[in-house]
Amino acid sequence: MASKSSTSGSEIRVGVDVGGTNTDVILVTDEDEFTFKTPSTADPSESTITGIVEVCRHAGIDPGAVDQILHGTTVATNALIEHEGARTGLLTTKGFRDVLHIGRHRKPHSFSLQQTIPWQEHPIVERRHRKEVTERVYPPGDVITPLDEDEVLEHAGELVDDGVESIAVCYLHSYLNRDHEDRTKELLQEEFPDVSVSTSSDVVAQFREFERFTTTAINARLEPVLSTYLNRLSNGLADEGFDAEVLIMQSNGGMASVRNVAERPVTTLVSGPAAGVLSAEFEGNHVDEPNLVMLDMGGTSADISVIPGRVLERDPRDSTVGGYPTITPMLDIETIGAGGGSIAWFDDAMGFNVGPKSAGADPGPACYARGNDRPTTTDAQVVLGRIDPDSFLGGDLDLEPERSREALQTKLCDRTDQAQFETPEKAALAALEVANTNMYRAIREQTVQRGYDPREYTMVAFGGAGPMHGASIAEKLDVSTVLVPPSPGIASARGLLTGNVKYDYQQTVSSRLEEVDGAFVDEAFERLEDRGREQLARDEIDSSKWTFRSSVDCLYDGQGYELNIDFDGTDGDWHARLREQFEAKHEAEYGHYFEDDPVELLNVRVTAIGDVQSYAPPEIPATGDLSAAQTTESTVVFGTADDPEEMTVPRYDRAKLAAEHVIGGPAVIDEFDSTVVVNPGWEATIGENGSIKLRTESDK
Repeated sequence: MASKSSTSGSEIRVGVDVGGTNTDVILVTDEDEFTFKTPSTADPSESTITGIVEVCRHAGIDPGAVDQILHGTTVATNALIEHEGARTGLLTTKGFRDVLHIGRHRKPHSFSLQQTIPWQEHPIVERRHRKEVTERVYPPGDVITPLDEDEVLEHAGELVDDGVESIAVCYLHSYLNRDHEDRTKELLQEEFPDVSVSTSSDVVAQFREFERFTTTAINARLEPVLSTYLNRLSNGLADEGFDAEVLIMQSNGGMASVRNVAERPVTTLVSGPAAGVLSAEFEGNHVDEPNLVMLDMGGTSADISVIPGRVLERDPRDSTVGGYPTITPMLDIETIGAGGGSIAWFDDAMGFNVGPKSAGADPGPACYARGNDRPTTTDAQVVLGRIDPDSFLGGDLDLEPERSREALQTKLCDRTDQAQFETPEKAALAALEVANTNMYRAIREQTVQRGYDPREYTMVAFGGAGPMHGASIAEKLDVSTVLVPPSPGIASARGLLTGNVKYDYQQTVSSRLEEVDGAFVDEAFERLEDRGREQLARDEIDSSKWTFRSSVDCLYDGQGYELNIDFDGTDGDWHARLREQFEAKHEAEYGHYFEDDPVELLNVRVTAIGDVQSYAPPEIPATGDLSAAQTTESTVVFGTADDPEEMTVPRYDRAKLAAEHVIGGPAVIDEFDSTVVVNPGWEATIGENGSIKLRTESDK
């Protein structure tokens, strides 16, 4: 369903984000903005194309007039988590066949004797498909044993004969000298043109063999999957008359060309959630709230990220997806199984749980009447009167609230004599309490346990379910302000419009800081910038819009983890200046630094950025009668399962609210893609761009 408001710009741009339950679409022109939501399909390209076509139809825009399509995708993520993808082979240095299996001495659970180790239980490359090649490079890049080209072709032929579709090439120390990997790729492409080839020097040119091998193997396994998807998407769009530039959101919060992403699918493992972080940052900056906690709660999961005045990247040493270590840049996001479709259930010991099992989009919550008879958090919200069955999704989806009551009664109330489950209303409150507690704990892990005080932050709550839970979770955290963006259900799609094209490049140096020659560092940065320039030029981005961010990774000699620091050049006494910056950051992160210990310069990094057209938020009028926005009154249940309280509250149509309107809680604000619950003791103020700022009355 479409909504319309003012924006600015000179091109017609579409952002489309595929979630586990719904596919969200936003279209902006130089005058108007339109949004659309459609259920996600098993083949994401279908719902993506459907959403884009429909939003154009609502906007009255010919497909050929669209200039740019920005896309957040979960195709690579789902394939990795579900252990799917192409049959993959590995060519590696003789003696290193089992790096992918052995990993490191540190396991996911250090003291568990019964743990499942993902890379051993579900190997990215099966052992029979790992082949050893005679070659050897020693630091600082000297060739000790030349590459045996005949052996490369022999082993590759064996892999192809066994049905391998993609080959990862991971040689020892190739980050210092990539010649052997480049030659191997050349040989494979000449002899086996139908086989995908990923080299570690292309995917992640830095040290740490296990993580480098794993990341490259993941890329090899996913490359045919994502390439097939992008081809299917491109062909489908062309069939519908679109000729727009298509850019894909990467895990680092930057957009990339289809060609680049097709070659490096590992860069899209948190594509969709990354767009949500950009959206949260954008909304916070617009209302001058730089310190943010993002809560993006959709139908299947909740994404959480902390923004302490800047978007954070995940620490490479703690970076895993589906249990597999990866060392590509990605934003710092934690995902838990808590969404509108999360199922409330008793386990065999009658312990009460909500999630991570989800009803998803199909069959969906019980009230959808599509075959699911288990209660979800959406069903709980329906029974408590917070979701209006008549206005859900603009009335396009008929809800059957009696099915929600029946699901809660039969699956929860009838199974126990606990007082908390005496009635469907009490059971619904219990379900929301558990779901909110799960999210509260996850946010505490990302804030309090990392030194961030949530009381000093504003929560940005979006996704279809986020605005219903935001105030309740904020109360647990002692957060006094919750920001709900316009059209919160499509906020991640909107975030796509705020990102720039971004590419990351790195080179390992691994030398004592005081021994590194400034000219060597300058040359390394220049080489990396040249790669960025070549890529931005291929993307046909005007050179006046290029910027480059230089940084380095430093650590103490013998330390197992590093810190990233902005690099300001080799002028003057840059060694001392860089050490001072490193020690300041080390103290900020860990509470101490070692004044006399030698510092190592590990990696140099360049981020190449191409600025794309900026997105300006729509503005709404500051005049209007609040009473005209009220649609009805309804009975809503608040409180706890031990002490439920029915209250008669006003309901408002968000589309009719004007800037500066103030609504005292309790109240409910309905809109097409979400519902905003204003808890008792809270107050909602409408911003100039239509955002809603919820604040506790004690904090007014």
